[in-house]
Amino acid sequence: MASFLSSLFGSKYPQTAKYEAEQEKLKNDYKRFVDFENSTNYKRYKELDELVHSGDFIKKVDQLKTEKFKTTKEYRQLKDYESLKKSSDLKKYFKYKASHNPERVLSIKDSNILKEFTELKKWTESPEFREEKGKKDFKKSEAYTKFNEFKSLQKNSDIKFYFKELNKAAYKNFVNIDKSERLETFEKLKQLVESADFIAFKKELEDPKRFAKSKEYALLSEYEDIKKTPEFKWYEKTKSHNSFSEINKWQLTFEDDFDSSKIDQNKWINGYYWGKALLNDVYVLKEEKQFFSESNIQLRDSVAHLTTKEEKIKGKIWDDQMGFVPKEFNYSSALISTGQSFRQLYGKFEAKVKVEDSSPINHAFWMVGESIAPQVDIFRFAEAGSKQFKAGSHLMVNNTASQKLTTVNGIKFDSDYFIYGLEWTKEKLTWTVNGVKVHEQTQNIPNQPMYLVFSSHLLKDEVKVKVPSSLSVDWIRCYQEKA
Repeated sequence: MASFLSSLFGSKYPQTAKYEAEQEKLKNDYKRFVDFENSTNYKRYKELDELVHSGDFIKKVDQLKTEKFKTTKEYRQLKDYESLKKSSDLKKYFKYKASHNPERVLSIKDSNILKEFTELKKWTESPEFREEKGKKDFKKSEAYTKFNEFKSLQKNSDIKFYFKELNKAAYKNFVNIDKSERLETFEKLKQLVESADFIAFKKELEDPKRFAKSKEYALLSEYEDIKKTPEFKWYEKTKSHNSFSEINKWQLTFEDDFDSSKIDQNKWINGYYWGKALLNDVYVLKEEKQFFSESNIQLRDSVAHLTTKEEKIKGKIWDDQMGFVPKEFNYSSALISTGQSFRQLYGKFEAKVKVEDSSPINHAFWMVGESIAPQVDIFRFAEAGSKQFKAGSHLMVNNTASQKLTTVNGIKFDSDYFIYGLEWTKEKLTWTVNGVKVHEQTQNIPNQPMYLVFSSHLLKDEVKVKVPSSLSVDWIRCYQEKA
């Protein structure tokens, strides 16, 4: 069977499975390449590569190998701390502070009793008090009462303690040192030399094996380890001889692999766009001999099958004179469209499709905009069955319909799935089958967004039509050129 199919394929089109496998491998390799290029591992390699070759890093490595703790500023800070720690004024300061007397002095200083004592003392030293004291009935006066209050407060333990402490040399030293720059320097140095980082730094610099334990040694090892990984080696090799320029040119804008059990109604409608937009219903044109039925769309094994059947079915046709008219049809078929979900101006459009040989049934993959034209047929099988298809465009030129179509042949297209493609730019339209260019058009290029349509039609009255017949879509992918 394989050799028979190979003879059918000849040299014009590569085998679909082989072509798809090559494209999938290229896509997977590109994804692998980009994933690694954007990975934290490669980002880390670039950081390390820049770091380990920098002059500062090289100097740091040399420093780690030669520097001693006694030559560092940390050593000088340690000596400054030890000197301050031994100084008599600071030793007295901390000893007095440990007695908790400063707290008691501060508490009394802010108390009401000291405030009252101060006021009474000031009053007893005033001329007014001396005048009251010299009077004959002094002992019966309010001034005498206040004087006794003052004498009583003079004997208060807190008052006596407060004024006694103020005169002590230890307290004066405490006040002199407290909040001084000298104390602040000592505290900062103490915090520094007792910190875990300082202790670790001192220990590290006094360790004869400190380079092997250093961050720089670890960074160098990490750098070399990344270079030894298979993924890095593959990336460097691929970068040197592979080009992903074509695949890198495009970004995915729409796709469907038909993996669900039913058609995705967020992507597809099952009739002409204007029927959905105007009627929320399905219609066909008056020359069509079939009617579209949603039941003729089946998803099975990740493939969307659009099947034409012989059966009685009622529906609507559009008549230019009479509008929408009911009609009974002898055949049902199917159409799916992205008219309400996806439209695109320019890009690349590919679908993996298989058609059954069933002339005169018209299997088609096409694109259209708001009006009947412009329209692009990526393929349209009709009169010749599966032996050939029409590809081209339908345009309105000076209010006159114009077609530019070509016939593509070379194989029985119902023998396998084929990947049908269209690349659409401002300058030209290019049709492909399994990556092989089969047609190119450089005139009358559409310049408005269009949506996708897969459909099967019956346009002729036939005594006998070979049915059921299916148009099977494995996947559809659309791309737009990156800015």
